[in-house]
Amino acid sequence: MILGQAELHNVHELLEDPGGAGSICCRVPNDLRVTLNESAKNNALQATGCEIRFNLEGPEAAITLQSPDGPTLAEVYQGDFFSALHIVDATPTRIAVARPESEADMRRVTPSDARFDTGLTRVVLPWRPAVRLVSTEGETSLPRSDQAPQTRYLAYGSSITHGSTAVRPTGTYPARTAELLGTDHFNLGFGGGAHLEGGMADYIAGRTDWHFATLEMGINVVQSFTVDEFYNRVAYFVTTIADAHPDDWIFCIDIFPCRYDFTGVEKCETFRSIVAERVLELNRPKLVHIPGDAMLRSNTGLTVDLVHPAPAGFEEMARNLADIIRARRT
Repeated sequence: MILGQAELHNVHELLEDPGGAGSICCRVPNDLRVTLNESAKNNALQATGCEIRFNLEGPEAAITLQSPDGPTLAEVYQGDFFSALHIVDATPTRIAVARPESEADMRRVTPSDARFDTGLTRVVLPWRPAVRLVSTEGETSLPRSDQAPQTRYLAYGSSITHGSTAVRPTGTYPARTAELLGTDHFNLGFGGGAHLEGGMADYIAGRTDWHFATLEMGINVVQSFTVDEFYNRVAYFVTTIADAHPDDWIFCIDIFPCRYDFTGVEKCETFRSIVAERVLELNRPKLVHIPGDAMLRSNTGLTVDLVHPAPAGFEEMARNLADIIRARRT
């Protein structure tokens, strides 16, 4: 999405805050959002994977953010170089960006395979809670097509894909996987809301801006869906997306190790087998099943709730996933 002379990456549209605090980033079309389950409906307004990108054309630019629902963190990068970390809270927070004094040296040491052009400013928005974009200031220009990776990765899933328990916005496993693979990414994780709705499948299938995808399926519905209902949802979800993208790699991830495994919830294994069997049934050359424990191999990579990964667990997941994807795509 374009806003003035800045790009709002991973943002489909801006919604006005009913309280008048500014605009809220919505990661999917709002007419789709309102048809989803309550968790997805709410969490689509959390800006995980969203960035404000621009080139500085004047001495300084500024983005003002507000977080009425509690303090959170935003990051600033110049290309791939980390610049600053900002606490965003209920008081409007002005994030000022100026040209680094070391810009010439940064360009000199930037490797040829860097993901982003060093001149591109990237304000990485918090993964949670929903922040308000209050204002943008300064003379800027839009990113050029050659300043960001041409290959883009789309990740769909639960709070684990969304980034729950990540310390920083760029610490989610999709963000780290994209970084390790040298790609850009779109995060369509919805805490508690990965219910595999047909409308969401149709939306992902209809997008033409991604080149490979991961679909994380099962954890949010293992207690609420019957086996038949889950099978039918997986069948439509995976088939619809695979049919629309026969030339793109699609990786279907089943349930990561979690407390259901440790408390004897047998349906957890049944749900895993449904994902694996559907991929096998479709028998597509670029459709791949990934067992959750192939990404998260250590139980101590979880937090104390035994569902969500700790920061070290996210890093383990990203590295293992990147290895799997790299092996397939090369």
